[in-house]
Amino acid sequence: MFRVRASYKNGLEIEAPLARVREFFRDLKNFTELLSGIESIRREAGGIARWTISADTPIGHVRFSFPVQQTIYRADLIEWSPAANESGNLLRYSVGFTERDTHTSVSISQQVELRRARARDLHPALAIIGEAPVNAGLQRRINEAIDAFLARAKAKLEAA
Repeated sequence: MFRVRASYKNGLEIEAPLARVREFFRDLKNFTELLSGIESIRREAGGIARWTISADTPIGHVRFSFPVQQTIYRADLIEWSPAANESGNLLRYSVGFTERDTHTSVSISQQVELRRARARDLHPALAIIGEAPVNAGLQRRINEAIDAFLARAKAKLEAA
């Protein structure tokens, strides 16, 4: 099995009340507006949200769809996990909240994994390149995109 994967984990402090911060991260349109690479997020039957992600890579333009479902929605945690029948394009995203005086502490975690029987099922060049360089490139892009998203989110929430 050929796997391409990356993960992200970080936290930040936002000078805004917990309710406003939680609502911001609950609203999926904020991801399409502020997170580069998110082409669209559309709601489907059965509580599924399909995240379509596209990016230019060294092997060309790629586009993947990740069906997810919300598995946790509490005052302190929102989590989206791969849809029940999904086995190829896996996305898990969680954001935790802790209110502290005049600000909210936010912890973000995201894991992305693409699974295929063979590397060429994703792209013919991947059979030559291999998993390690592809994973390293994906990790770098994920880190850059989410760091930029969090900076934009913080600025937007603190300006409100």
